[in-house]
Amino acid sequence: MARPRLLPAVVRSLLGRPSTVQYPYVKTEVEAAYRGRHYADLKKCTGCSLCAIECPADAIAMTQIPAHLEAPKSNPRRVYPKIDYGRCVFCYRCVTVCPFDAYVTTNFYGMAGPRENTSEQLSLGTLERVV
Repeated sequence: MARPRLLPAVVRSLLGRPSTVQYPYVKTEVEAAYRGRHYADLKKCTGCSLCAIECPADAIAMTQIPAHLEAPKSNPRRVYPKIDYGRCVFCYRCVTVCPFDAYVTTNFYGMAGPRENTSEQLSLGTLERVV
């Protein structure tokens, strides 16, 4: 009777090290070109809405800039793109279509969590408060 071919693979799997990483306790390295979290630099953004129009996942909504923040003169409508990372497919079409290079790209990937996951705080953090 022939020995089963699957048996050596099963024994190696049982006696070997696990192939998984205990994330989030052990961080994994990502490539520099990894498409992670991105947001609009509102000092460059003109509120043209091209990114929201081109988004295939409909993850970008144009939102009003709060009154306590100073909007640049290049953005007379006082709107900015708010990205919902739960809907975003990270295709970066918004980054490539932006004629003003207003998007800041990162390779940050740890976005899972219980709270709302949007670009609001990151984008608004690029503006200054009105005194």
